Order: sequence, then C-alpha cells, then structure tokens
Amino acid sequence: MNKVADGFCYSYVVKETSDKGLGVFAEVDIKQGSIVWRHVPGLYKVFNESAFNKPIADMTREEIVYELTHVFGLPEFPNCVIRVFDPGVLFNHSSDHSLITNNATPLENPLDETSPNYTDAVTKALLDDRYAMVATRDIKAGEEFTNNYALEVSDPPFFEAIYDQYDIDDGYVDSD
Repeated sequence: MNKVADGFCYSYVVKETSDKGLGVFAEVDIKQGSIVWRHVPGLYKVFNESAFNKPIADMTREEIVYELTHVFGLPEFPNCVIRVFDPGVLFNHSSDHSLITNNATPLENPLDETSPNYTDAVTKALLDDRYAMVATRDIKAGEEFTNNYALEVSDPPFFEAIYDQYDIDDGYVDSD
C-alpha cells in the first residue's frame, strides 16, 4: 500500500534560508496553478481556545513562541487555529509569495462555529482541495515555497491575546 508521508505533491528539500531560519524549497519546476501541498489526515490539528491553551500551559516560553509562530487561523474558520505537522509548517512569509490557498470561492454553507463539533467540522473541511496550497506562478527548482501571511491568515481574538501575553512581534508579516 502506498502511504502518504506528508502533504507535498512535488519533491522538495528543507534547508536554511539566508534570513528566516528553515524553509521549504522546490526540487523540480512547478507550473502555475498546480497544487503543491494539501492537508493530510493525521498531519494537522485544529484547536479552539481551550484546546490550544491546554498544551501551552506546560511549555517553556521558547516552546510557546515556537507553537504560536507555527499555527495559523483562516478567515473562513473563526475562533480556531490550525497546526500542521509536516514540513508545510515551514512555509515562510513573503509579499512576493509563490503559494496561495486555493479557496477562490467562498464556502456555500459556512460552518456553525457555535456547534460543539465545530473543530471536527473544520478538521474535515480542510481536506477539501480548496485549502490546498497552489503555485501563484511558475516555480523553478531551487526556489523557496512562500506564502503571504497578510493575505492568507486571520487569527482569532484569543490568539492575538496570547501573542500579546508573551510579547511576540508579528510585524514581519507586514514588512519584507
């Protein structure tokens, strides 16, 4: 049986960038509009406020900062954040991004965020290719996969409060 190891559709390498720590780089040329990465069952988790606060309560400040800078929210799913557990978590920010979420059309039936099963519904919805990362342009082998967080991410208010609590600067999203 062919087991999927991560959400990447093309070969890639993880390596140090010149200015942002680790990054993910294409090993082959990729055409504009191609799906580059998608969510894979078991390789991401959706958290509401209480579910996110539980694990960070026992972490060091350094571990909390790492978690906060490796989760994200999406506008279609208010009041939750997503943590990816494959190298897709290493997509760095750039205003000249090579990837964008494939959600060009709004959800026909928005999820009920007051439902007790909301995070389960979000978890299931993320498997739709509308939440896959697609190439915004042709990507050359050796080029870093990047995303414009300012266009893509919408963190819930509870997340912003945690950022403030730990005095984390997210100004890099608006500057590059």
